[in-house]
Amino acid sequence: MKTRKISLFYKVLLAIVLALLAGFCYVRFGLLRPWLARFEAAQPKHAGQEVFADLFSPADWGRVYDLAGLDAGVYGDREGFVRSMEELTSGQEMTLVETSAGLSGARRYIVKAGGESVAAFTLANRGTEDGQADWQMDKVELLLGQTGTVSVRAPEGWSVLVNGVELREDCVAQTVETAAERYLPEGIHGRRAVLWQTRASAIRQAEVKVLDREGRSAPLSYENGCFTAEEPDEEPDEEARTALLGAARTYARFMIREASSEQLRRYFDSGSQIYETIRSSEIWIGNTEGHSFDNEEISEFYRYSPELFSARVRMDLNVRRGNGTLKGYHVDSTFFFRRTDAGWRACEMTNVDVQQEITHTRLIFMDGQKELGRLFVCSEERAFTPPEAAAPAGRRFAGWAVREKSGDSVTMTVRFRPGADGTVSLPAGWIPEPMTLYAAFE
Repeated sequence: MKTRKISLFYKVLLAIVLALLAGFCYVRFGLLRPWLARFEAAQPKHAGQEVFADLFSPADWGRVYDLAGLDAGVYGDREGFVRSMEELTSGQEMTLVETSAGLSGARRYIVKAGGESVAAFTLANRGTEDGQADWQMDKVELLLGQTGTVSVRAPEGWSVLVNGVELREDCVAQTVETAAERYLPEGIHGRRAVLWQTRASAIRQAEVKVLDREGRSAPLSYENGCFTAEEPDEEPDEEARTALLGAARTYARFMIREASSEQLRRYFDSGSQIYETIRSSEIWIGNTEGHSFDNEEISEFYRYSPELFSARVRMDLNVRRGNGTLKGYHVDSTFFFRRTDAGWRACEMTNVDVQQEITHTRLIFMDGQKELGRLFVCSEERAFTPPEAAAPAGRRFAGWAVREKSGDSVTMTVRFRPGADGTVSLPAGWIPEPMTLYAAFE
C-alpha cells in the first residue's frame, strides 16, 4: 500500500515538472525566436551576400568604378573600364570568398571571376542603438592592376599615350641628358630623353603610343619592362666624314711632326682652345720614317643644329721609327665641329665619352598618405636633402623607407637615413631609380 502511494507521488511530480517545462519552453522560445532571427540576419556573411548580389550578380562595373574611386588617367575612362571588365568576365562565374581583414575587426571579401580575383569589398560594423551588429559596406577595391606600372622612354619633346591618354608632367620619373652638354653653347642641347611611368590596369595589356614632334607614330621596342622609342640614327654625309677623318689624321700626324700648324688650321678652328692645346702638347715621337692609318671608324654621330655636330673617331696610327722598328698609336676621340665661313672646323676634341648618360631621377617623399615633396637627384651627385618629416609624439624619425605589399601585409625597408645636417649621403655605386619613399618612425 505504501509502495503504491510513493509511486503515484512521483508520477504526479513528474507530470507537474514536465508541464512547467513545456510552458517555460513555449514562452521562452516563442519570444526568443524573433531575436534569434534578427541575430542571424545581422551576421556579416548575409550582409556580404547582399553586397555581392547588388554589385556583382550581375556585375555593375560602372558602380564599381565609382565606388572604388578609380582614376580615369589610369583606365582610360569609365566607359572603357566597363567595356574591358565585361569582356574579361564574359562567361565567367562570379563567386565570393571571405578573407582576412587583419586586426581591424572588419570583414573583407574577394570577388572572383572564374579562378581570378578581380575585386574586393570590406564590411564595417556600424552598430545600432540597441547594441545589435549592423554590417555595412565600407569600401570597394579593384584587384586588377593595382601595382602594375607602365614605363616608357622617349626623346624629350615627344608625346606618350597610354590607353589613349596622354601622360602629364607628373608622370615624369626620370630625365636623361648626355655629357655632351658640357661642350655645347648655351641654348644648344644634346640627345635628351624622358622616362615616363604610370600605373596601368591588368584588365588589358597597356596600349602604348609615342608620337614624335611632327605627330607621327614612332616604332617601339620592349625590353626589361620598358617601352622605348628612339630618334633614328643619322649617318654623317660625305662632307662631315671628310672633316672628321681629316681632323683625326692631321692631329695624329701633328703629334709625330708630320703635319704643320697650317695643315692643322684646315680642320681646326684657329680661334679655339683645342687648337692651342694641340699646338702646345708634347709630341709622341720626333724621328720617323713613315706612317700609315688602319681601322678607321666613325661612330656616335649626332647633329645638334645645322651648324654643329659631333662624332667619335677611332683609328690606328702605325709609325716606323728612324731605326726601322714599328710603333703603334691608337686615336680614340670625339670631335665637335661647327660651320665657319671657311667651312667645317673642329672647335673641341675630347677623350670623354660624351654620349654617356646623366640621369635626373625622381624621388617622391610621403608621410602616410600625405606627399611631402619631390626631388630629382642627379646621377653625378653624391648627396641630396629630403624634406623634413615630423615624428608623432613618443616616436622618432628612423629614415626614408620603401614600402612593399604582399597580400595584406606591408613591409617597410629603410633605404636612406639623413645625417645630422639633414642631407642623405649616397653610397658608392648607387644606381638612381624612381621610387616612392615613406617616412618611417620608431
